[in-house]
Amino acid sequence: MSLIIQKYGGKSLASRDDVKAVAAQIVARYDKGDRLAVVVSAMGDTTDKYLALARGVNESASGRELDVLLSVGERISIAMLSLAINAIRPGLAVSLTGAQAGIITDTQHTAARIVEVRAQRVRDILAQGQIPIIAGYQGVTTEKNISTLGRGGSDATAVALGIALGAERVEFMKDVAGVSTADPKVIPTARIIEQMGYTEALELTGCGAKILQLPAVELAAEHKMPLAVGDARTGQIGTIVSERPLAKRTLTAIVFVPSVTHYPLPDMPFAVLDTLRRDGIHPLAVSWGPGGGDLVLSRADAASVWSNPTLEAHLGAGRELSLVTLVAPGAGVSGIIFAQATLCLNSFANQCQGLLLSETRFAVLLEENAARAFARAAHREFFENNGASASTAPSNAQST
Repeated sequence: MSLIIQKYGGKSLASRDDVKAVAAQIVARYDKGDRLAVVVSAMGDTTDKYLALARGVNESASGRELDVLLSVGERISIAMLSLAINAIRPGLAVSLTGAQAGIITDTQHTAARIVEVRAQRVRDILAQGQIPIIAGYQGVTTEKNISTLGRGGSDATAVALGIALGAERVEFMKDVAGVSTADPKVIPTARIIEQMGYTEALELTGCGAKILQLPAVELAAEHKMPLAVGDARTGQIGTIVSERPLAKRTLTAIVFVPSVTHYPLPDMPFAVLDTLRRDGIHPLAVSWGPGGGDLVLSRADAASVWSNPTLEAHLGAGRELSLVTLVAPGAGVSGIIFAQATLCLNSFANQCQGLLLSETRFAVLLEENAARAFARAAHREFFENNGASASTAPSNAQST
């Protein structure tokens, strides 16, 4: 009997009715014969509420005590979901905190990394035919303090457990049907990408696509753990991420991030990048050359700059722009994809605020309205004028 790790995000558990619906999905899947271990995030925007609560009594709240507070949201989720499952099938679900599930982390509070998974208690619950419901985003440090893993850390919890338990795959059940070629709220003709490789998923995540947490994909790629993205409402899987070679150079997806902050870099950025790394922040784009460089952060991550004297001294205020990234092998170098992207951009040349190129990315900084228009034009060029690729299917779900 195969073991599947399922992860449910906060939007899928936002209300009591949502929790009951997810519980019914889990029991139905269990009845089909799969062994399941389930990782959950905090319900809705619970974590943000607790962070605001902490800031209300201590504007510089951080470290150990903040982690104690922020870990509460996932504890509520595991209890609520277990209660809902047990209302359907008494005794089937057993809730576990990150520490109880054996998630051991380093000592970097609010941005910890998993260093070990001691999953014997999870194995014991599975051996008894039950379903462990595990708190994501949290663990216990090597010094036995509560820790949290940073934004999106529940994804890393799910992948780490999957590897430790030898699972068949890790399924991320979200409020979308899968990973799309673009954000359907911006481009209604966007399609689901049915299969992609780890490299493609890393690129999409790294430039701002809200698919999975970057460290989680890195961990899965390192251990060749298959991932899946599906719809929590229906239980259907839309996208599989696994180790597969690209048959040809085709565009994977277009990632539109409407609110980013761009910082020009007059100096070598090593000190800045090291500070960002230690704070658990992943830049959306970085470039450097003899004449200077560029750094692009999400709006949420840019807020960290204001409270960090080291970053503020190096970076200043920054410019508020939008970022459109075309992701594919060869996207930012000479070749057919680069040529097509350049032709699409030609109509927006006077509005272009920056162009950041790498082997796999063609990233453009624009004002928001121009960025939306460029994203639509590029999607027509790559996915509509020439027909959708064989690996895509129609979608109404938002994922990039």
